Amino acid sequence: MTNADNFWLCMDDPTNLMMISAFMEFEDRIDFKRLRATIESRVSSFPRFRQKVVRPVSGMGTPTWEMDRHFDIRSHIHRVALPSPGGKQELQEMVSDMMDAPLDPHKPLWQVHLIENYGEGSVVLFRIHHCIADGIALIYVLLAAADSEADASWPEELPRKRKKMSSFDFQWPISGVIRGVQKVKDTTRKLGQKIAEEFKDTVFDLDGLMDLARKSSHISADVGGGLAKLALMPPDPSTAFKGKLGTRKNAVWTDPIPLDSVKNVGHSIRGATINDVLISSVTGAMRRYLKSRNYPVNTLDLNVLVPVNIRKPGTEVELGNKFSLIFLTLPVYIEDAVLRLKEVKRRMDDLKNSPDAIVNFGLLSTVGFMPPGIAKSMAHYFSSKASGILTNVPGPRDPLYFAGSEIKNMMFWVPRAGDVGLGVSILSYNGKVTVGIAADEGLMPDGEVLLEGFEEELAHLVRLVESGEIEEEPLVLHDTYQDMRCKALTRGGEQCKKRAIPGSGYCRIHEQTAETDEHPFAGSGDLGEGGGEKPFIPPVHVDLDTDPNRCQALTQSGNQCKKRAVPNSGYCSTHRPEVPERDTRDLSDILKELSGH
Repeated sequence: MTNADNFWLCMDDPTNLMMISAFMEFEDRIDFKRLRATIESRVSSFPRFRQKVVRPVSGMGTPTWEMDRHFDIRSHIHRVALPSPGGKQELQEMVSDMMDAPLDPHKPLWQVHLIENYGEGSVVLFRIHHCIADGIALIYVLLAAADSEADASWPEELPRKRKKMSSFDFQWPISGVIRGVQKVKDTTRKLGQKIAEEFKDTVFDLDGLMDLARKSSHISADVGGGLAKLALMPPDPSTAFKGKLGTRKNAVWTDPIPLDSVKNVGHSIRGATINDVLISSVTGAMRRYLKSRNYPVNTLDLNVLVPVNIRKPGTEVELGNKFSLIFLTLPVYIEDAVLRLKEVKRRMDDLKNSPDAIVNFGLLSTVGFMPPGIAKSMAHYFSSKASGILTNVPGPRDPLYFAGSEIKNMMFWVPRAGDVGLGVSILSYNGKVTVGIAADEGLMPDGEVLLEGFEEELAHLVRLVESGEIEEEPLVLHDTYQDMRCKALTRGGEQCKKRAIPGSGYCRIHEQTAETDEHPFAGSGDLGEGGGEKPFIPPVHVDLDTDPNRCQALTQSGNQCKKRAVPNSGYCSTHRPEVPERDTRDLSDILKELSGH
């Protein structure tokens, strides 16, 4: 077992089970025998699905994967039925119930449930422990086990009778397994080629990420540096999305949304992707939900953890955990939907040029090598800096068939960690996209309200595009008209409340400051209502002179400083930032401090 796999095994907690849940929805009833044959031939043919976790007797070291000599497919595939009337609400309650049930640690850590009596159709629910593989690999395995044609033949059954094997042979029919695994790998390779384009809309392009990691020699990529950077991040505030958790989770999801309407919104904002539009709508929904709880939102930023795939294209079928986590800060404070979308796009673009994903993967692997107690303490410490986890997986554009029936819709959820109570999942399939939420019932008993807010935010953007009212420069920020309010900030960091001079952007006092001051906080004077505070003008984006001898800082008026830069600094003596005192402690001392020892 790799260190990354062990990390997710150690993270298991009664209030947050490290289990990936996913379902496929069908309009007709699945044949149970064919379903079992499909899973046995195409999914459990992978050795990992027939192996159980064996922990070291001494309690020290990394657990190992060992073949379960008593493996029986019937122990992993179950048949249940929804209570009447068998609608979406009953299905959501059953899925929520199964999310709370731990897997048997003495058997391979996965289960499949055929849920019948769902209207005229049925649902297949998969529950797989995160230590087996990450969500991207598992989704690909499940999709690759499907067929692209409706009249596909039954899968080959693995032979039941076997000849006597030597002590070093696997205790199951290896030839049948090889054929099953090879078929899934071939299908996955073809599937990956079809949907590789979709990955351009997710957080990272892998080739660009690896190229950045190789070329960015000026950026520290060591685990100690990554640990120090995360340690300096302040924790997110306690809201309806994070806090003390219970064992009960609520799972809800939207009806499939046409992907073309989302694309049209992205095309209307220069350079915005489908992912940007969806994340911005989720941010708006979080704002609406917190306002309904009377939580102040006009200055609020919230962090979410975003899983990032770091696999090479075509290797998705390889099990194990080969992904990283990054922090994405959502601008919850922005009310205007268009302005919020632009800000989300800007922040996403910044992340795409960041090496954080590669650094954090090394950090996860390092934590996975530590004793379970310390690993869990560190994971809880860093998860306190986020309010949720947001996952986006692009699925195939064409319909697929599983066990002889067409898949109508799909959804999945990944586990949370620490006191993070909100999980948001986005999955596109067959020209549509579905958004799902898994939330702690004690913190957020009405997850459907958040989903309704998401649908309203997205519908608002779609209406703006269809009506032609969408503009490049939206006017509303928070709950005020930005072109009527002074853009300057006081020393306390609050935006000035005075009315701006038409065509200036600043009130009379701050306009004078911008004209007379060459450096931030220079000069003084009575600001009247401001209580004598010295204002500063927020920095704006300008094209800087590339002359290495010129200071790269901006003055209050937004112009580049004209002073000469200190050698090897990039800034003049006035704007040169102070160098923080370097922490010379060993990494072991930092870890002891974090774990409370």
